[in-house]
Amino acid sequence: MRKRLMLVGILLLVLISITGCQAKPIVVGRGTVKYISSDGGFYGIVSHKPYNGTYFFDPIFMPFRFRYDGLHIWFIVLLLPNMGSIHCWGETVLNIKIIRWI
Repeated sequence: MRKRLMLVGILLLVLISITGCQAKPIVVGRGTVKYISSDGGFYGIVSHKPYNGTYFFDPIFMPFRFRYDGLHIWFIVLLLPNMGSIHCWGETVLNIKIIRWI
């Protein structure tokens, strides 16, 4: 009886922890590369449609071939909500795929 009760308790804890986990959101959309001159200058992405109320994404690394102000792109990025940035501009993201969009 005790083993069965312990097994049910462990099973309930596992099920509760699984439902509380959230997958890291992936954002897919079109946008424009923007050069921001503050903090020594960096490149960000301004989305054409908002995601959770924000249009601005601050990639950890922008590939060199996409570092042109005003370049239209199609992007897939991974949001990193708990990661801070020294830029304090938009949501910090990790680029998964960027394609030039004309």
